[in-house]
Amino acid sequence: MVNVLINETETLYCYALKKLIVDLFGTQFGCEIEFMTEFTRENISNADLMVLSLCRGEPFICTPELLARRKGVMIGLVNGEHYSKETLPACFQEMVFVSRDAPLSDFYRVFSSAWHTLQRHEEIRVNPVCAECQHRTLSPRQTVIMASLYQGLSTPAIAQKLKIDSKTVYAHKYDVMQKFQLESDHHLQALLTRMRDKNMQINLLRECLKA
Repeated sequence: MVNVLINETETLYCYALKKLIVDLFGTQFGCEIEFMTEFTRENISNADLMVLSLCRGEPFICTPELLARRKGVMIGLVNGEHYSKETLPACFQEMVFVSRDAPLSDFYRVFSSAWHTLQRHEEIRVNPVCAECQHRTLSPRQTVIMASLYQGLSTPAIAQKLKIDSKTVYAHKYDVMQKFQLESDHHLQALLTRMRDKNMQINLLRECLKA
């Protein structure tokens, strides 16, 4: 039995992933599959294989639930971008990335490799230490500005609200885009949504959005 956790919001894409996994693991390798879709610490702890849909820049930020991971393989679905292992937080450094629109042959290769890794029954090599984690964050000023942008305020309105120059707002936005390797306002909005929804004890962005 292989426990597979899929964290994917697009129903049809999730269905296609399940069909692919059943075809490969079930038909070719003769293994029973148990699917889970709730991204909870319990499911993460029990998962042999995790497939996570990630927006651009998301691998750089803290995902506290991954501390519950004890075994298995992580596959990250991205949108064509590339990440270097040394730039990622500890929880993401063992993740294998594949583009959502990659050829089917790439998916078969990645999932076949995952299957062979699972046969070695390895525990995760290193338990992440949060105090030493190099995940990327927003500064307090960036948090306030990003919250205002997320709420739809214009740059002049934000500058007036915070009593700063418009150029300062642009500069902070540029710094955030560079820090998380974002290329468009759409990427920024998607990342801010994920940041807002992160299950952290102290989520400053969420608190700013409530204010």
